[in-house]
Amino acid sequence: MLWVYVICAGVLLAAWYLARPMPWFWRLGFLAAMALLLAGMTLPPEVIREWAGLVSSWWPWSQEPDLVTQQTSAWAHLILFALVSAWLCWWRADLGVWVLLGLLVALSFGTEGLQLLVDGRYASLTDVGINLLGAGIGFVLLWFTPRRSSPFVG
Repeated sequence: MLWVYVICAGVLLAAWYLARPMPWFWRLGFLAAMALLLAGMTLPPEVIREWAGLVSSWWPWSQEPDLVTQQTSAWAHLILFALVSAWLCWWRADLGVWVLLGLLVALSFGTEGLQLLVDGRYASLTDVGINLLGAGIGFVLLWFTPRRSSPFVG
């Protein structure tokens, strides 16, 4: 489990470095989104169930017996990857389209691969696909932003 923490710390340091051009509050928000993404991908299942129990006490659908299902996990993957992707692409369009795509693909596969190092977790190609779909949604949405006609340089 130590390797997981070391790798996650490295990813968060890289995220902090990539977020250099962002104003401080956007930079902290990006880092928080990355930390949430990494935590959700690498925490043991019993910790996630414990958190789900805490969240379900104030969640609108708390009477549901199993708040964290495979479907909610897939939605969490999709939304977090779309958010991180859009955030990164918006603020770091200067990196160019291929570098951004490479970073997002590496993040999608890397976070899923990290689960192999966590007891009780497993990697899934379906989850990689959901990660990539979320990253792609965030990436493509940038084409429709009013800020730039073409959000990518290069």
